[in-house]
Amino acid sequence: MNKKLLIAMLGATALAMSAGAMAQQKTQDHTGWYIGADIGTTDLDGADDDTGTRFLGGYNINRNFAAELGYSMLYDKGGVEVTAWELVGIGKFPLGNNFSVFGKLGFAMWEAEVEAPPFGNFKDDGTDLTFGLGVQYDFSRNFGVRGQWQTYDVGDGDADVLSLGIIYRF
Repeated sequence: MNKKLLIAMLGATALAMSAGAMAQQKTQDHTGWYIGADIGTTDLDGADDDTGTRFLGGYNINRNFAAELGYSMLYDKGGVEVTAWELVGIGKFPLGNNFSVFGKLGFAMWEAEVEAPPFGNFKDDGTDLTFGLGVQYDFSRNFGVRGQWQTYDVGDGDADVLSLGIIYRF
């Protein structure tokens, strides 16, 4: 009788452990879609600093790689407006269960517009390189925060953005 009870308990324990392992594996699944937003300070060559914002969406290919599409209002001050659409690849390196560092590399289609009332408006645009570095902390499987620095080549100058943001994964 004791042998049957022992075997039943061992069998139940093995089933419970395998179910727990499967549940843990599912919660650690790092693939899928996410959205987010950033706000920070933009340093545009030859201009005063301004507040920049970015709205983004992306797809985590796996734990270490993601692709991201974003729209940024880099600068809007004193009659100067600089915006950008960006497509970047992200390489992530987890340092712990919830903390990781990442690098970004991709292209940004930017547009700059300057209002000069007596002379009219001037526009310039282009597609140039963008890259950055950051850290991310995940509070849960669905919610994380980021701190990052990213630079954009804008015409003959650079726009450097230092920002904080949130990420929501589906």
